[in-house]
Amino acid sequence: GNIIDIANNPKIQQSKGYAFWATKHNLQVASDTVLSMHEKGFQSLAQLDSFIKKSADKRQNLQEKIKKLEEKIETLSLSMEQVHTVNKYRQIYQEYKKNPGDKNFAREHKSEILLYENALEALKKAYSKMPNSKQIFEELEKMNKKKNILMQEYSSAKTEMSELYQMRKNYEQYMGKERER
Repeated sequence: GNIIDIANNPKIQQSKGYAFWATKHNLQVASDTVLSMHEKGFQSLAQLDSFIKKSADKRQNLQEKIKKLEEKIETLSLSMEQVHTVNKYRQIYQEYKKNPGDKNFAREHKSEILLYENALEALKKAYSKMPNSKQIFEELEKMNKKKNILMQEYSSAKTEMSELYQMRKNYEQYMGKERER
């Protein structure tokens, strides 16, 4: 659906048949563009431009929602990892707390103890009580579903924007040349 620039295309200048085809193609594309504009309810270029602006705003809004959702998903994923770390090293930490004087045990399990303490501290900052990994997982699933829906909306908005821009470009190219004649 592109208008071919007849005046500046070297192929057209070399071939009468191609020039005839390009002229016919341009008329068809221009006709399709005008019909498409009317089908979508646009009576003027100003209405089309207004709708393009609204569509661009909608697409930008969707993009911002997706970004915020991704940040929440990232935070929940981190919380999930922290819960896993706390559960994984709880036994070692409890042994360490039972026998704080056992320097060999503390030295041997220093990394696990530090991981446990850091994860527990981060979870205490984010939650009033220890979160359940099943609840976090369910929340992640909901957010991922919502993100997928938003991504589909964004994709269709992006496709629509491409069509609108192409419509605008074709109208401007062909109708602008008509005004010059």
